[in-house]
Amino acid sequence: MPPRDEHVIEVLRDGGVHEATVSWWYGDAQWTVRLESRGIRAFEPVENRADDAFEALCLVRDQLESLGWRLGIAGAQIDVWPSGMARDQGGGLRAYRMTEDRVEGMVDTFAPVDPASVVTVDEQRAEADRLYAEIQRRGADGRSAAG
Repeated sequence: MPPRDEHVIEVLRDGGVHEATVSWWYGDAQWTVRLESRGIRAFEPVENRADDAFEALCLVRDQLESLGWRLGIAGAQIDVWPSGMARDQGGGLRAYRMTEDRVEGMVDTFAPVDPASVVTVDEQRAEADRLYAEIQRRGADGRSAAG
């Protein structure tokens, strides 16, 4: 089995916070992301594979978000989304934090954050599209601003 990275994070549902372990690894030309609850069994383990870790995470999130869960990781915050290059060359392990003016810098996709600070994949994707369009409209060079 390929080496795994993991973090203990908090997950939120109906105002209740629980601990979970998120793990991710690369093997057989794909990334795998797995989330399992710790302590009490708040939910069954969820695991998905994709071409990059961020996409595999989005698939895990889609499954759990439909049940009301929010995952406390930076990669689920509304102003965070990876570029194509970050996905292709870095496996989606880091993503950009954006404002309407520019791309501000990179965050670790799986860094633990307060689960109250995250949104659904659909909300995040819509905001990323909006922010990228706004950055382009303003003529900002997002890549150099992130550097």
